[in-house]
Amino acid sequence: MRTLAAAFAVLALATPAQASPRFFDETEHISRTLQMDPGGTLRLKNFSGRVTITASDRPEVVIDAVRRASRTQLDRIRLDIHTSGSNVVVVDANQRDRSWWDFASGNNVVETDFDIKVPRRTQLDLSVFSSPVSVTGVEGPHKVHGFSSPLVLNDISGSLQAHTFSGSVTIRQKSWETNQSINVETFSGSIELHVPDSAQGTVTFNSFSGRLTSEMPLTMQSSSRRALKAELGSGDGGSLRFKTFSGSVKIDR
Repeated sequence: MRTLAAAFAVLALATPAQASPRFFDETEHISRTLQMDPGGTLRLKNFSGRVTITASDRPEVVIDAVRRASRTQLDRIRLDIHTSGSNVVVVDANQRDRSWWDFASGNNVVETDFDIKVPRRTQLDLSVFSSPVSVTGVEGPHKVHGFSSPLVLNDISGSLQAHTFSGSVTIRQKSWETNQSINVETFSGSIELHVPDSAQGTVTFNSFSGRLTSEMPLTMQSSSRRALKAELGSGDGGSLRFKTFSGSVKIDR
């Protein structure tokens, strides 16, 4: 009986402490506009919260961010936005001075939603954790790294490197350039690639248990239980590389 009573006492003490961060959550809205000419680079890091990036015809980066956390976290953890070098904009959603309290309390993340407009010709360098990414109309090349983050890139052009642990990857290439490369890796997420009829290049696929299907004709070069090599179109002028553990790949128009 004493053991049961003690368990209820511990639960009663623990519940308010666990619920208090949610009770004290606050929202903070930040807007910034920075000059960046076409051909520049946007580097962004985010931990929790969606990221939406769209192309515009203006020589600037427009950032609207909504941050959610306790007042203490919002004060201690900064949204850092600055320019770096020539024509580079850097965004870090969780900039902080590391301290013992950060590690002890676990209160070291602010959930941040981003709506960002960039010049149409912008290189993207994105690193996110548990943060869905949507990109529309931006001409690369691009690098996108995610963990448990679905990635959707619509009407993009230029080479692409994308990596995510468990999120799906959807890519719609608006155009195909000479010597263009698509390099995508996932652990368990599926990959869906849409390319124009002009797309051509060498296709390589490696997977433990996933499979590759294509609505576009491929000329098989070699195939084994876990690997495949083929040619899309003439096979010249590009490369498409896919690597998964259990995720499947689909190539379509």
